[in-house]
Amino acid sequence: MASVSYYFGDKAALYAALFSAPFGSLQSLVPDFMRPCLSLRAALHCFYQGALGPLHDGEMARQVVRLHIREMLEPTAQWQIELAKDVRAPNEAMAALLCRHLGLPQADDDLHRLTLTVTGLAFQLWSHQEVVCAMQPQLLASPAAVDQWAERLADYAMTMVATERRRRTRAQPATPSAPASPSPSTSSTPRRRTARRSTAP
Repeated sequence: MASVSYYFGDKAALYAALFSAPFGSLQSLVPDFMRPCLSLRAALHCFYQGALGPLHDGEMARQVVRLHIREMLEPTAQWQIELAKDVRAPNEAMAALLCRHLGLPQADDDLHRLTLTVTGLAFQLWSHQEVVCAMQPQLLASPAAVDQWAERLADYAMTMVATERRRRTRAQPATPSAPASPSPSTSSTPRRRTARRSTAP
């Protein structure tokens, strides 16, 4: 207890440090992947590379995931802090990035669906480490294998963005064509037929 008080102040501060100290904060990735000079794929790759980077540490990363899952099941005050810092902030930044590349003035429900799916690819791999290691351990066996995930997830996300772009294009209402103007020889007033008088005797 003396060491905890000396280094962290109290147990709550120690518990908070365990969430972010080992691997840093996802919020710190925002300035990197939001750089205007990056293409969309480069920005997505930057996000995934940063989000998955801690998986290089193997067992330590799995222990941190267990701690986060416990916090979600039995939330303390720390959950709201983490939600704002490492979930909401990166998600809002990703929504802004996708709006920019899709030419949208603001995010709508479909854009939020796309955003949560794109960012969720990284979070799913984090939470499925145990499953991946049990079924296909080579996929997380080395830093190079983890980096390959970042490359592939960027490709998958680009496909989803392209699909959403096509969906929005198809959903746009067709521009009504102008009504055809009547030809000069056509009159709107029907012609009267005049009956010919018979000249027969």
